[in-house]
Amino acid sequence: MKRDSKPILTHINGEIGTYREGGLHAGLKTYYSQPASLIEQRVGNFVVDVLTGNHITEIQTANFGALKGKLEELVKTHAVTVVYPIVAQKTIVKHTQQGPTRRKSPRQGRSSDVFDELVYFPQLLSLEPLVLELVFVSVEEHRRHDPKRAWRRRHWVISEKNLLEVLRFERYESMAELFDGFATQLPSQFTTADIAKHIDVTRNLARKIAYCFRESQTITACGKDGNAIVYQRSG
Repeated sequence: MKRDSKPILTHINGEIGTYREGGLHAGLKTYYSQPASLIEQRVGNFVVDVLTGNHITEIQTANFGALKGKLEELVKTHAVTVVYPIVAQKTIVKHTQQGPTRRKSPRQGRSSDVFDELVYFPQLLSLEPLVLELVFVSVEEHRRHDPKRAWRRRHWVISEKNLLEVLRFERYESMAELFDGFATQLPSQFTTADIAKHIDVTRNLARKIAYCFRESQTITACGKDGNAIVYQRSG
């Protein structure tokens, strides 16, 4: 099930604006909260991001595996939405001695990016009542030069990442729903090479996608093509 994909602007105090104070995670907590919501609220043995009545919103930018025990307990008493932000638009701001420079990043995040984290907890959507919401965002990433760090990026270190705008959502209640978004791009029987080719992802990510769907019993192995395992949809 997918939510309305029409662009939605962020708001502050009823006016269109940007979240610059607390970074991407803090901005999304504000975005998902309502007047009656409690932020950073203790529920049992855990602190949750947003509590609205009997509904919990957990915003997770990385490390789904760390959520496993927490979510298994929370769904016993609350409905839970796990929010995973995908950066669809990024403005990079480099702070130099001559002043800041700005440029648009050519990379646009996609739904398949979630498998980089879902691979650590492929049974996430087997929990009930729980939904996974992919929120596509526009961000501003600030970088500062530090000669002692980040040599792979020529010593440019990310100092903060701020939410500028919420663009659209995709909402999933099961791995079968998530697979539906990819199934139309794949043959009825496929290998990880087919996933990489037809969905246009790296072979490494294709293996993660296959692993997640296999572990959640959404797909099953049905043969081999040389050394490659051939999969098909379960059932």
